Amino acid sequence: MTVPITYSLLRKADFAALEAVAETWMNLYATLDDQAVSLVGLKSKDDSAFGTDHWEGPSSEAARDKIRDLVLALDERASAARRVSVAIAVAVEEFKGAQADLNEVVAEIDRERVALTEAGSVIPDTSRGTDNVSYAEGLSSRISAALERAAEADEALKAAIGVWAETFSESERLGLVHEAADEADELQDLIDAGASPERINEWWNGLSEAERLGILEGDPALIAGLDGVPTDTRDAANRSLLEAELDRYSPTLDQDIADVQERIAEIEGNWSEIVASGDPGESAEELEHLRDRLAALEDERATRDELVNLQDAISGQARTGQEYFLLGYDSAEDGKAIVAVGNPDTADNTVVYVPGTGGDLDGASGNDLARAETMALDASQVPGSGETAVLVWMDYDAPNHPLANSPSLSYAEDASAPLASFMSGLESTNRDPEENTTTVVGHSYGTTVIGQAASEHGLATDQIVAVASPGMTVDQASELGIDPEDFYATTAPGDIIHAAAESGRLGADPTDTGVNWDGRQTGVDWDGFGGNTFDSDAMGSDPIEIHSNYWDANNPARINMALIFTGNGKEAT
Repeated sequence: MTVPITYSLLRKADFAALEAVAETWMNLYATLDDQAVSLVGLKSKDDSAFGTDHWEGPSSEAARDKIRDLVLALDERASAARRVSVAIAVAVEEFKGAQADLNEVVAEIDRERVALTEAGSVIPDTSRGTDNVSYAEGLSSRISAALERAAEADEALKAAIGVWAETFSESERLGLVHEAADEADELQDLIDAGASPERINEWWNGLSEAERLGILEGDPALIAGLDGVPTDTRDAANRSLLEAELDRYSPTLDQDIADVQERIAEIEGNWSEIVASGDPGESAEELEHLRDRLAALEDERATRDELVNLQDAISGQARTGQEYFLLGYDSAEDGKAIVAVGNPDTADNTVVYVPGTGGDLDGASGNDLARAETMALDASQVPGSGETAVLVWMDYDAPNHPLANSPSLSYAEDASAPLASFMSGLESTNRDPEENTTTVVGHSYGTTVIGQAASEHGLATDQIVAVASPGMTVDQASELGIDPEDFYATTAPGDIIHAAAESGRLGADPTDTGVNWDGRQTGVDWDGFGGNTFDSDAMGSDPIEIHSNYWDANNPARINMALIFTGNGKEAT
């Protein structure tokens, strides 16, 4: 039962105890998170204590699976503790604001015109005319507003604790969902009407916390990939959907595959005898069916394993000590994902990394995520840089093959609008977009996607960085919608991408100085692409390997990118 917030209660309230509770929840979050990180360390590498170098066999796999389950449980509870702590801190801020509003009214009251009771009622002195009546009504309205502000904060806190600390009964949870049904319908209407991320964010901020949580609990798919919804909320929605999708896989999937493989081997092993029997048709038909069945099951397992890898990858903390946030994912076909290292809504600097050819769900939770962590770690080493959040934006169908697919612009054309929408969404959810330094960085074909999006739709970014670009669909940096001085490019000597960049098929070479350029207009001298170039090393001799070496240790590209991301691009070499 909720205690009503009265005038007297709000006036006398001391929120120190509630602040201490918020701190306790945050300490719990830190403890649980540390435990998860420690457990991850037991199996994260082959030479870890529970790694394959030290322990093999069925019992070792069972132990590693148990550790994984514990890590996921700890990670889930740590996130819940953090959210409860934040909810309490936000409520305290609102309570204090409401109390200050109330105290301001009390301090301003003209005691010769009205009387103020201990219950907060304002009684006008009508012996001197009717002016005091309207004066009293104005004061009463302000007192009511302060009490309403405190009551709304109280309801928001109740809902947050009910959801994240799981104190709600099932009927209370369903009630929360039911109360937000109209708002969920209204949001669907906005989505169907093509509302911009800015409009979505404005609408979302106009909801009560209970309404927001009701939508999250009732229909997480509605907001999981919706640009303009805050990062923390999208993360909660996507983690819920990911867990639900994994739960739908059959627990006997691996055994089913083994059984089919065994039956295929049995038929193939006896094929000579089957043929000799004179009627192999039935067995041939069964074999064809089994092979189709096996292919389908193996595809299913491959997708499941990719999702498991994603879930594992976003558990615990990044190498930087930052949290992971899952802003979207899709398991269809090659798969897609948007994963953040650090919260871009609260960070001082935001970097959106767009991978190129071969990018998929596996990369977003593997090599590309490792690059994002590296960039966040490098940025943290720049003095006075504050926090830098780095996101892997793998939310497009990337080319699969560098020769067969990458020369085509179609992939970039399809990706341009989603990227532009995502960047607008990040700008709308950031707590201080005017002070935040935002950079979009692409690698290889990812730069083509950025160029297409920037030139066609415009990107809500302060800077653009092109690493090993084959072309950005434009001839000059000025066509990207930003000041050319905020554009940076690098391609290492010997990188195989030079051939593609010099062909001009995807636009001019962003690192070209303008001397004897012979791309789409052979033999025409020009003023160059514009913007800035920075140093990077080959770090090897294989042209294909060079193309991926930009994030290797000791490559000067890393410190140069860190300087750029933190607003110190003039120091890049």
